[in-house]
Amino acid sequence: LHNTFEALLELGVIPVVNENDSVSSAEIETGKCKALGDNDTLSAIVARLCGADLLILLSDIDGLYDADPRTHPDARLILRVDAITPQLRAMAGGTGTWRGTGGMVTKLNAAVIATSAGCEMVIANGSKPDLLYDIAQGKPVGTRFLKRKV
Repeated sequence: LHNTFEALLELGVIPVVNENDSVSSAEIETGKCKALGDNDTLSAIVARLCGADLLILLSDIDGLYDADPRTHPDARLILRVDAITPQLRAMAGGTGTWRGTGGMVTKLNAAVIATSAGCEMVIANGSKPDLLYDIAQGKPVGTRFLKRKV
């Protein structure tokens, strides 16, 4: 898989990987063995596999907030995360919350995978694609998770 991505990138191809596509014959045959379950995790695994410097997760929200911005008008966007702490995980909520399954929890799990592999990660609003230029230039957009220092 690593060699496939490396060859595609050398050819100037941008691989598109989607968790909803068939990625395992075991999953097709049995309906079990769902190892990923979301594109956030898959993208972090691919970023690690490719030795990426930066993973950008585009979402329907500007980034990680200290509270639900829909119900707390004073919620603040967290611009930078140095480490995934239990307190940070608690802010992300759990299953059934506004940031539950498929939401901020999976993004934090992806951040652990990416930052552990030496890859920074940004969560930003996908409805504003021009922000990609600012992110690439290191400007404070969304929430940036810094890679772990070894």
